[in-house]
Amino acid sequence: MAQKGKRINEDIRSDKINVISATWEQLWIMSLDKALQFATEAEMDLVEVSEQDWVVLAKIMDYWKFLFKQQKNISKSKSHSKKSELKTIRLTYKIWDHDLEIRKNQALKFAKDGHPLKITLMLRWRENQYEALAQEKIKEFIQGLDEFYKVEWRIAKTWTTFNIMLNLKK
Repeated sequence: MAQKGKRINEDIRSDKINVISATWEQLWIMSLDKALQFATEAEMDLVEVSEQDWVVLAKIMDYWKFLFKQQKNISKSKSHSKKSELKTIRLTYKIWDHDLEIRKNQALKFAKDGHPLKITLMLRWRENQYEALAQEKIKEFIQGLDEFYKVEWRIAKTWTTFNIMLNLKK
């Protein structure tokens, strides 16, 4: 079974084949039977690389080893790719300065990892009368993050919760 339309060994549908050896030597144009004979002598597969107008280009290689290396490279590139996920920091109206400093340090750690940031502040019950102070608390928090983050959109209030979105500065 070949992957993604690659034909191997007897699946190749051409009489004349331009063959390249495993060491990248040009073996020229030959019949399919002779090319398969070269491949079996080398204990490898004959893999169709490309199809031209009148002749097929095929390479002698260990196809399953090639597929294994290809899958390994794909998984390695996936593991090295950087995923930026939205991180959220929740503040409260009555947050103390020490706790605010801890949240800032956490936000700076998120910035170093390359994550965007969402800040929420939720008011409860009688705290709803202090909306202006809550917005000031958020602005104060954002000022400490100025060198790493920029404001994506202004502070938005939905019901009793204030939200603001921050993106990394480039």
